[in-house]
Amino acid sequence: MKKYILPFMSIALLMAMASCSSSDDEVAEIKEESKLIPMTFTATQESNAGTRAALSTGNSVVWQTDDKISVFDGTGAEGNHEFALTGDEEEGKFSGNASPDATKFTAVYPYTSGATLESDGRVSGITLPAEQTATLNSFDPKAALMMAVSTEENKNKLDFKNAVSLVKVTTEFACKQIVLSSNEDIAGTGTLNWKYIDIPSITFTSNQSKTVTLKPATVGGVIAAGTYYIAICPHTSNGFSISFINSDDTKAYIRTSTGENIFNRSKIKNLGTFTEGGTWTSKIESNGNVNYSQQVDMGVFTINEKKYRLIFTKSNLKANGLAEKETDYGDYFAWGAIEPWYTSYTIGTDGKPTVTSDDWKKGHSNGYADGTAPTFSPEYKSVKDFAMSDDPARKILGGNWQIPTQAIWNALVGINSKEWNNTKQGYEFKNNGQTLFLPAAGLAEGTWFNSVASFGIYWSGTANSSTNAYYLDFKSSYVRAGSYDVRYHGYSVRPVRLVAVD
Repeated sequence: MKKYILPFMSIALLMAMASCSSSDDEVAEIKEESKLIPMTFTATQESNAGTRAALSTGNSVVWQTDDKISVFDGTGAEGNHEFALTGDEEEGKFSGNASPDATKFTAVYPYTSGATLESDGRVSGITLPAEQTATLNSFDPKAALMMAVSTEENKNKLDFKNAVSLVKVTTEFACKQIVLSSNEDIAGTGTLNWKYIDIPSITFTSNQSKTVTLKPATVGGVIAAGTYYIAICPHTSNGFSISFINSDDTKAYIRTSTGENIFNRSKIKNLGTFTEGGTWTSKIESNGNVNYSQQVDMGVFTINEKKYRLIFTKSNLKANGLAEKETDYGDYFAWGAIEPWYTSYTIGTDGKPTVTSDDWKKGHSNGYADGTAPTFSPEYKSVKDFAMSDDPARKILGGNWQIPTQAIWNALVGINSKEWNNTKQGYEFKNNGQTLFLPAAGLAEGTWFNSVASFGIYWSGTANSSTNAYYLDFKSSYVRAGSYDVRYHGYSVRPVRLVAVD
């Protein structure tokens, strides 16, 4: 009988073990979850810095009912826990779940999903936004970056320190947007670093921006007259500007500083009160079908022994207007052409424009090849700059827009502050507190688009011979003006207008 009982007992034992194993797994899972227990932290903020979403009299700061913070009980994304304000705002009590095994905690305001605590104490994945919502007598809470690290002696107390600097502006007229521009990066995505003296600092690693734009709280709304704050990265600026775009986006008022300015962490720099009748560096109005927000005032230059303010469009020319973003390639034009030789292109997986055989216009199946440049007028066969009436920028945009001459490109290349931007893949020029970015759109030769993202080439309206014309070109290693090439190649066009200076 034993030889029959043993198998039966073995089966019963295995079934019992299987049952126990399932139960043990469930218990183990419950135990794993139970490692995170309810906790409450008391959070304070740095006094009189004004670096919060709610500013009271004297620039003191208070929490708000919907505030949330990231509390890290360990490294990695799994160590990031959401804690929400509970109870009275003045008490600063934040509740959530975290591991009781942590010897100390790191916290960041505002709560940021995906942020990670690194082994060296930095918190990565934090963003200081380049677009902020205008908040009367305050600023966008998403931009109020703060950091805290508890002590082993008092694990449940978080003394937050401000990571940003504030710029205060007061406008006496309604605006569509307010733009602060610097020669240095003032917004972007990166890390918060907790230094040995318990002061947080910001390091940008991607999406860097030299401008921060205040926008209305509602789409199509306006920023009412009043006082507003812009949160930026603390830095020493070697030139900045503040511009106010009026409510119908037809005019801008700009004030510029060319001296050294220090924007300190946890401090407010008051730029003063701005009125439409005040003293301004420049006033820019809509021109043709280009409104102010699509223009970049690069300051005063001497062109052919006369002084002009050079105002460029913010993006490249297209057949029907301007490219949407400054990083967009726009369309490719043969010299003097007022339209591209294709109906449309798509960006392939390699990042290059591609035109299908059906998308080349009639008579241009060979693309940008010899014989395709506009030759309908005798002027294109002679050593002559094309007339304004045939200027593609003037034809498409109206107003007094034009393609830059060789002299204009030479003046721009002559400024001191210019560099290749590897993140955006193009060249940027900084002057008058403004930044002009030209994407490396490459060029069109025949039916091929070459050197995209590594090489930029922009036509001038200046002829070199009956078949060649001058252009501006650049790579990461150089930028130059004055070279020339055959007129039938497809290059980028960046419109400009000149405002005479008395």
